[in-house]
Amino acid sequence: MFARLATTLALLLVVGCSTLTLSPALTTDPNWTSVTLANGFQYHLFPIEGENVEIRLVVNVGSLNEEDNERGYAHFIEHMAFNGTEQFPNNSVFDTFAAVGVEFGPDINAVTDYGRTIYQLSLPDNGSTQQALAWFRDIGDGLILDPQEVDSEVGVIFGEWRQDNRSDASWQLKLYDTLLANSPYVVRDPIGTDSTLTEATADKLRAFYTKWYQANRMQLVVVGGIDVANLSQKIDDAFASLPSNNAKPELHQLDEIDANILYPLTLYAPQGESPAVVLSFPDGRQNALNTLREQREMWLEWMVLDAIQLRLEEQFDRAGVSHNGIYNSVAFTPGHDVYELVVEFNNVDRQFTLDELAKNMASLRDHGASRGEFSALLEQYKASINLYEDYLPIEVAETAMQDLYLNRLPQDDRERNANFEGFLNTLSFDAFNARLAKLLSVPHQAVTLVYDNGESISDAEALKRRYFADAGKRGENVNVAYLDVEIPQPETFSEGVEAVNERHDSLFEWQLPNGLPVMFYQMDRPTYESYVVLQAKGGLSVLSKTERAALDLLFETYRTGNVGNIKAFDFSHYLEVRSISIEPEVFNKSHNFALLSPNEYLPEALNALRYLIEKIEPNNEAFSREKARIIHRVNSAESSPYDVFGRASLDAIYPSDSYESPLSAEDYESVTFNDVKHVYQKLFSDVGHFSIYVVSDESLGIVESMVTGYLGSMTTQRQETKPVLNRYNRNGGRVVKHLSPEYRTYVERVFVSETTPRTLNLIYAEDMLNRVLQSRYNDLVREKHALSYDPYFSSWTRDGEAFSVTSLTALISPEKEKQLESLWPEIQGALTAPVSKRERDNAARQLSSDMYDISNDGLYMVGALARYDLWGYGVEGVLYPDEIIYQIDEGMLTRLAKQLFDGSTLFESILRPNNLETQQPEIKNAL
Repeated sequence: MFARLATTLALLLVVGCSTLTLSPALTTDPNWTSVTLANGFQYHLFPIEGENVEIRLVVNVGSLNEEDNERGYAHFIEHMAFNGTEQFPNNSVFDTFAAVGVEFGPDINAVTDYGRTIYQLSLPDNGSTQQALAWFRDIGDGLILDPQEVDSEVGVIFGEWRQDNRSDASWQLKLYDTLLANSPYVVRDPIGTDSTLTEATADKLRAFYTKWYQANRMQLVVVGGIDVANLSQKIDDAFASLPSNNAKPELHQLDEIDANILYPLTLYAPQGESPAVVLSFPDGRQNALNTLREQREMWLEWMVLDAIQLRLEEQFDRAGVSHNGIYNSVAFTPGHDVYELVVEFNNVDRQFTLDELAKNMASLRDHGASRGEFSALLEQYKASINLYEDYLPIEVAETAMQDLYLNRLPQDDRERNANFEGFLNTLSFDAFNARLAKLLSVPHQAVTLVYDNGESISDAEALKRRYFADAGKRGENVNVAYLDVEIPQPETFSEGVEAVNERHDSLFEWQLPNGLPVMFYQMDRPTYESYVVLQAKGGLSVLSKTERAALDLLFETYRTGNVGNIKAFDFSHYLEVRSISIEPEVFNKSHNFALLSPNEYLPEALNALRYLIEKIEPNNEAFSREKARIIHRVNSAESSPYDVFGRASLDAIYPSDSYESPLSAEDYESVTFNDVKHVYQKLFSDVGHFSIYVVSDESLGIVESMVTGYLGSMTTQRQETKPVLNRYNRNGGRVVKHLSPEYRTYVERVFVSETTPRTLNLIYAEDMLNRVLQSRYNDLVREKHALSYDPYFSSWTRDGEAFSVTSLTALISPEKEKQLESLWPEIQGALTAPVSKRERDNAARQLSSDMYDISNDGLYMVGALARYDLWGYGVEGVLYPDEIIYQIDEGMLTRLAKQLFDGSTLFESILRPNNLETQQPEIKNAL
């Protein structure tokens, strides 16, 4: 939906008709300060009130700049920027910024694609901007490229290759490779090849680095709590001396592929993935998005694609077509616009799905969307106008990265919103359907059929002919109309409560007339949205195995059920046009209703939530379809080596009566319609023993009156669902499977230990210790021994549980398994060593920064308040996290670390290749 305004793909550029005959150019947001230095280096500054600072260095160099014998070098240089520069030798850049709360991965990272390399640094404040500028300046021409570091990094890059590459790739990747065949892209994967990487030397990398890392190919973006004048002077001083062979800034550009884009007729999905059909619609050449008219044309394309998807979702529901997902996307076809519509399904439903798809495509082409559909879509878009503006530094920085892909800076928000409102207000029903008809013309389509792995494709050509024959016929006129729903008001509209307790600044509590407690946090920054959670204890832990299987059928069974005397489609439409979302959620030991609504529709949203809980009915036909769909998917997944391995690993740890034990097709077979209704009654029949949490930028008076009025008279007779402690196998276990189709070995060690009940301090200490030990584990397994690209460590005690689970994973070359086995004593020793003050302080700053981010995000904030209050930790941990963090010293962390493996039960799971002798010997030898 309109959320895509926040994540616009650079390739979504369209041409077409518009109501603007003379179109002004897009205007850059005036808050940007942009400077080009004499050497061609550019920088862009955007001040935002607050402390956080986001910095990006964009280098217009990627894998397309490489020669055949340099494949992977652009990505290799990106890695080496973290392995030693003149001012930050070795890996000291991580230590430097960890000291101010920066965490590797989310806060400091980089990415290389075909035409760009982007270095990212997120700072909690502007106190370290001078050091940040020094590092980014070093990236320009100060990489050390130590020969020993280069040799060591080869293993790390191959570890990244192991993680990202599968011998049986997803069908989406197979389609991507097919579309790019005979283009530079198919042979310019940024990661490179085994031969070019193993033959890489410091001298070869330096030659590539010196040639391409020129000042005129670089742009620095700084967003956040900055003094523009002061920072500009610092950047001028630091980067003016950066060498350049051309003072003219180099634009980002990608090579066009051949205009004759041919979609394959068939593809195979890997084992366990869903079959699908892909309809593709070529739509001409890509043109730069430079004017207000072109922007409106882009929005029109979005609306057309959304109209197709919404029609299919609704008509498939009405026709009883079971599917695993419907979505639209944009193909990566540089130089050309190609849109894709994907429907995923079980293979037994292929013919039925294609028949319904052809029928709906013909209907939309020949008769267009109905006025009801068009009006509904307009209302959805209008409700989204103010929801996706960028406020946080990270949002502005990421939008800048997307727009710099097009060699421009982000547009003025006011201009964009005004243009969007004008677009919606002037778009005619006939113009919309004319664009829809053009896109759906039969010669304009291609069909790709995705089959199960090993399934016969002998019917593919016949299915294609039948689809186009049906799609070519005159379509039926489907008049999709929605009733003007009036959701009844509560029989008793509760008046305001007598007393509201201001527990903390901006945090208020009161009790509804029906006894439900309410907690409201008022955001101090505009969000235009309200978040409401009704949460209770229970969740999966109170369900039997049959009930857990029934739960997986529950959501679809009730989603398509009527709500009182309102049809399911009309009720859904009522919510959608107002951008209201209501979702039931079930976690391990709790369950809830989560509501998200624009502030202007909060009364309607709360009333709809009340009415849904009180009146929703299950749909027996939907239950039968969903049961068949899930059983088929489970049977299909059970043929996947990864599913077999995952189930065996879980079975080793958890007994069959644990809520963590995996479900089988037989478990779903036994579920009845009454089982589903029973689970709904058990968890969601009414709001007894629920608590209400609200986060909004609305005033206390408005929120209190609305929540009390609409939810205060709801029944509260549901029996309390007290969480049950989980169980695990006390004897430990070991699972070894030779099933992987990839030449790689996955190793996981899980330690389960009895623990004491959690307190607020223990929660924070556990979080801080995870940060410390993940860093240690990474230093050992990745940096020191180059065994795994992304080794993972975690140690958590779940809410309401009596044991902790510590996991250590590594994805390694099969030849390295014995080496890893011999290292486990060293690894455990390193993880249980005393925590230093520096480690403690780094983790404290990282956690403090994360909690600050939560306080600025309403969705995360309502979840945090619900969790900390429900489990008795105290919401002070959410509101005043630094006070709790201050109480946790390195001594407490050291005691926790030393207990990590004491008295624990060990479970080890290993997934090995299914054929070590013949699988990918060239990679094997390279490693």
